[in-house]
Amino acid sequence: MPVANEQFANALLVEVGGSPLPAEIAALLTYAAVDDSRNLPDRFVLRYRDPGRTVLAKGGFTIGAPVKLTVQTSDPGGPAPLLTGEVTAVECELDATGTFTEVRGLDLAHRLLRGRRVAAYPGMSVPDIVRKVAQRAGLKAGRIDPVTGIGGEPEAQLSQDNVSDWAFLHRLAALVGAQVMVLDGALHLRMPEPPAGAPDPSARATQDPLVLEVNRNLIALRAGVTATAQVPEVAARGWDPATKRAVSATATPKVPGADGIGADPAELGKKVGSPPYLVADPTLGSDAAVRAVAGALAGDLGGGCAEIEGVAKGNARLRAGAAVALANIGEPFQGKYVLTSTRHVFSEQAGYTTAFTVSGRSDRSLYGLTAGAATAERAGDGLVPAVVSDVKDPKKLGRVRLTLPWLDERYTTGWARVVQPGAGADRGAVLLPEVGDEVLVGFTGGNLDAAYVLGGLHNGTDAPPKLDTDPVDGSSGRIAARALVSRTGHRLELLEAGSGPDGILLATGDRKFTLRLDRTGRQVEIVSDGKVSVRAKDGISLDAGSGPLELAGQKVTVTSKGDVGIEGQGQVRVKGTAGASVEGATVKVTGQGGAELTASGAVTVRGGVVRIN
Repeated sequence: MPVANEQFANALLVEVGGSPLPAEIAALLTYAAVDDSRNLPDRFVLRYRDPGRTVLAKGGFTIGAPVKLTVQTSDPGGPAPLLTGEVTAVECELDATGTFTEVRGLDLAHRLLRGRRVAAYPGMSVPDIVRKVAQRAGLKAGRIDPVTGIGGEPEAQLSQDNVSDWAFLHRLAALVGAQVMVLDGALHLRMPEPPAGAPDPSARATQDPLVLEVNRNLIALRAGVTATAQVPEVAARGWDPATKRAVSATATPKVPGADGIGADPAELGKKVGSPPYLVADPTLGSDAAVRAVAGALAGDLGGGCAEIEGVAKGNARLRAGAAVALANIGEPFQGKYVLTSTRHVFSEQAGYTTAFTVSGRSDRSLYGLTAGAATAERAGDGLVPAVVSDVKDPKKLGRVRLTLPWLDERYTTGWARVVQPGAGADRGAVLLPEVGDEVLVGFTGGNLDAAYVLGGLHNGTDAPPKLDTDPVDGSSGRIAARALVSRTGHRLELLEAGSGPDGILLATGDRKFTLRLDRTGRQVEIVSDGKVSVRAKDGISLDAGSGPLELAGQKVTVTSKGDVGIEGQGQVRVKGTAGASVEGATVKVTGQGGAELTASGAVTVRGGVVRIN
């Protein structure tokens, strides 16, 4: 459909499946719109007058058919590209004015919006993930800018938690301040660029088609500069479990897609008395991560400082991402901008026009204002790490107070109850964390004043205690040791190693006192660096079964308040290397079969009266 304006004669050219439309079908086009955006898939609408209902068949418009749209102008050179995509819908409409066929389609980015996916990307950086998603969706990998701060560590993992590829990639891009887009079938990840290539705002539209000038090629314009939501500074805070410390960074808001305009977001924030903006997220675990997030948020907030909506005479060079100059409009609006989105419209009534917006990374479309709306955040949403600051509970209920360094170094919670196994009236475990311990905390309804300590956390500074065996059996992969170890090393270890210790170990921290139940050696071992005392009110019984019972010591004393009996079903021997003495008020030696008194030397028998018979 050829249309004309003051400067150009323009014709929209449609190719389907690599071939131009037949001339008789192309002549039936009454309306076309092409939406081009840096935040959403590009889309097109083609409306044909179709009295014979032949447009779909003769034009080759079937679902999934490749479509390429270009604009032929009077300028030298080939047609200017507008969109490459595929047909996603066809419609038929009948009314009093006749029969019409509409063909709708999207660029290949729409494939990333279809369905949801649960996936893990261990050790992968954001650019690596973008390339993998592009390959999976059948897209080429375009320009992938390097980004830092999120992902890429060998032990880190980024997870896609049941969201579309598009939502997942945009979430990652937002964290680092980048933009995800599909251009000519290729998936790109680009960091914001200043409009350095834009013409000078003092130029005229007659000199450069990328100059948008009032009373020349601009049909309508709404430009705004606002201090709403502007702040003097953005801060990001997080928590590094490897070093057990808070991490933080700051950034100054800026307008990433504008240059030379008479508005500074940070200065506007100061003029209206806005405090610094803080984002506190304990999942930001490194200095690089908080720097990336602070910079990204500064760009998001600053991008809302200056926004433009306008309509210009049709110009195929006005596409999302193009750097343009807004001229002859005065301060503070005049300057250089990067277009966020455009809409090229071809109609029989208005001819060819191009609507455009400048809104940074904010999505001002209906989709962005509804489906993309975020709910209010609370600092206590989810589970977060904390550090114990006080254990002296005035009510002696085992409660603790906590600091949240990833939120604010100065903030301390109220008294938080600690979850204890089997807790109840006069029962349950008493395992309280120490001051300085890192713990995992949950909040009722996200309320910081309703905290519960769920358990302690090991980290890069506070490692697990050393046990008698590795906690994980290297051959079977089963858990080989469970333990309870105190601050000074007192321990109870439950050992179940397949080829190692198997039993129970109870020991003091210095290992001078141990009790070991050894199932492998089938023995009980008690070791003491001092004295061992065994007391019982009603009696003590030692039974060695079919094995020996041995008592050894520097001195062995057996004392009884009553009788002492020694009985053996075999022989009973009493032997002293230095000597043996048997003493009593009366001493009686009786042998039922016989009695013998033998000595290698002299035998002496003394008594008041000695009788031998």
